[in-house]
Amino acid sequence: MEGTVAWITATPVNTWVLDNEWVWPTLETLHFFGLCLLLGSLLIIDMRMIGWFKRIDISATNALLPLVFIGFFINLITGVLFFFGDPARYIINIAFQLKMLLVILSGLNALLYYWKIYPVIAYWGALEQTPLIGKFSGSISLLFWFGVLIFGRMIPYMGTG
Repeated sequence: MEGTVAWITATPVNTWVLDNEWVWPTLETLHFFGLCLLLGSLLIIDMRMIGWFKRIDISATNALLPLVFIGFFINLITGVLFFFGDPARYIINIAFQLKMLLVILSGLNALLYYWKIYPVIAYWGALEQTPLIGKFSGSISLLFWFGVLIFGRMIPYMGTG
């Protein structure tokens, strides 16, 4: 781990993030906006899949997926820059590790959605009960992403345990 931290610390990205006083606050702002796009869109999609907002045609929620992807990629880029800015802090932080675990699990849930739900969602009736797999995927998605939010917020307060 020390070798990885030393390598990252020696990169120009690390220097750029740390030596410019405007970079970190700008990254924080962009990370927040990305989070708003990601979670705001997923909240509507997942709550509809769970069975709420039945007046919304469930296949219409797919129109929000581009916002989810934009938010995710904004957070991916800003998150990598945060990591490069302070790798020694992040690499040993339990909250960061749990956050990354939940991001990976969220990605696996997204694959479940893509493979099992997305191809058939157009056939689900607008007012019908959502199939169990949709309720499961929507519930797990909300649980995981709100966990990502909580553990991300806990990074400054939790250390190595």
